[in-house]
Amino acid sequence: MSSNSTGFLSDVHSAANDAININEPASINYWLTALRCSELELRMAVAEVGTGARDVGTELGRAV
Repeated sequence: MSSNSTGFLSDVHSAANDAININEPASINYWLTALRCSELELRMAVAEVGTGARDVGTELGRAV
């Protein structure tokens, strides 16, 4: 598997504004690790700005 410049698997998620599926455990676990946050923080950020990963990362003060 190839990796992008952030070290995450590019074929799993890209640095684009991918949607975070908060109803899918695998997606939640991926984004908890990628964004270094708790599930509560992730859910609150999604509720505030929507499911876009870049938007959520910005809300949390973390780069995606």
